[in-house]
Amino acid sequence: MHNTPRRINFLGMLTGILFFIFAFVTFSQPIETLISLSYLFGILALIHAGTTIFGAWRASRYGMQTSNWWILSVVLDVIIGIVFIAHFVVGVGAIGILFAIWFIFDSLGEVFLARTIRPISRGAYMVSIIFGVLSVILGFIMLFSPILAGTVLVYMIGFYMLVFGIVLIARSL
Repeated sequence: MHNTPRRINFLGMLTGILFFIFAFVTFSQPIETLISLSYLFGILALIHAGTTIFGAWRASRYGMQTSNWWILSVVLDVIIGIVFIAHFVVGVGAIGILFAIWFIFDSLGEVFLARTIRPISRGAYMVSIIFGVLSVILGFIMLFSPILAGTVLVYMIGFYMLVFGIVLIARSL
């Protein structure tokens, strides 16, 4: 058996610590985190508009046929980008609503997929159904309370960063 000395991965350790710090910032300042998400999505929408224009220009430059749907996509991206940046309250509400809709559809999918495990484990099937239905109910509650949805999203992001930071630190040792 070959014994090699184990070295600490300082870059991984630093990354884990940064995730850990960002998790605590997220938990301690959830409103600011949600506003930052609105700005980030606004910037990403504007970047997407630019890349769509570039892609359409490049396609026409090479004589490729393009539909004009890209124009609608660019207009919507620019409007969404400006609204999310200039009116972050609207952006925050939209993020909450979109998250709630995603939550509902994902939970409904979980309920429908639960039947695939029924022949294997009745207990797992029941747990999947119960949590799936509860998640659908929570999704509808969040749909009518975008601030709650935004708060849940922020804490999920913070929890992810916390867990991922711990994993990175543990792997670095």
